Amino acid sequence: MTALECAINHTLNRAEGAHLNTVFVETPMPRIAILANPISGAGNSRGRAAELQQALESAGHDVILLWTRLGSVQEWLDPVLEEVDVAVVAGGDGTVRLVAGGSIRTGTPLYHVPMGTENLFARAMGFTGETGDVIGAIEAHDVRALDVADANGTTAILMASCGFDAAVVHDLTSHRTGPISHWTYLPCMLRQLWKWKPVPIRVMVDGESIASEQSGLCFVCNCREYGGRFNPAPEASMDDGVLDVVFLPTRRRLGLLKWMWKARRGTHLSSHGAVHAQGRVVVLEPSSPIPWQVDGDCPPETATPLTQRVMIQVQPGVLPVLQPARVPSPG
Repeated sequence: MTALECAINHTLNRAEGAHLNTVFVETPMPRIAILANPISGAGNSRGRAAELQQALESAGHDVILLWTRLGSVQEWLDPVLEEVDVAVVAGGDGTVRLVAGGSIRTGTPLYHVPMGTENLFARAMGFTGETGDVIGAIEAHDVRALDVADANGTTAILMASCGFDAAVVHDLTSHRTGPISHWTYLPCMLRQLWKWKPVPIRVMVDGESIASEQSGLCFVCNCREYGGRFNPAPEASMDDGVLDVVFLPTRRRLGLLKWMWKARRGTHLSSHGAVHAQGRVVVLEPSSPIPWQVDGDCPPETATPLTQRVMIQVQPGVLPVLQPARVPSPG
């Protein structure tokens, strides 16, 4: 046997030995909890959640399907999230906010399957409800930490405000009897527009006053998206560590309508009188009690529906969220 043949045999023997000694470790598939709101999507979330469960189980995942409920979230939700790797939320923005608190406490990342009226969170993050997109995001498991805000002790994912838009939210809640659509908001807006009276408000951002004793529309945004695409803070980002504050002064109903028209067109921030600021702590102090809202919902029952002071503080990078395969910058 020549020296060259000996060298080749030696190399082959080493390769065979390495192959025989290789240990292949199977990576366990992520365990998934589907948290679904049974009334979202005019009740269609029930069927969609069942379809997702079947598809994920067929892909080899261990899946728990759980319907949202009343009662202490920490009692029924947190124990489930502690035992899974991903929370798939099937519902609207209110359902996302409900689950987000548990995700923050347990560190379990969430993915939003949009089933609500606006689905602002899914729109901002680029989430879809397509089965392939959901499975792809879960298996890629690319986790990003987003900011949230604390508004008088209530977690806000998207925004908080007080005044006219909050009055519309309260009106909707008091008249709601079942699933809603965009048209459901119209009579609420008309009623509140007729009733609206200007209330001066003081707005403080990181201790500095940006509005004092002026009435108008005020929004504190963690997200660029807003209902009806009236986006008051189009450059807001959910991972920049600050909140975007927009104040649009007016003392008349016509002024409200003008600001809404400009916001819909995206020209409001360049208009005379508009104020835009960023900060970590925002304080809203109306001169008399007025409604306030968080993420398009009334504040929890433990909080007063009317207030003369709302303190909103950013909590940077506390919410773990799965990214889609192709993701826009979060906003």
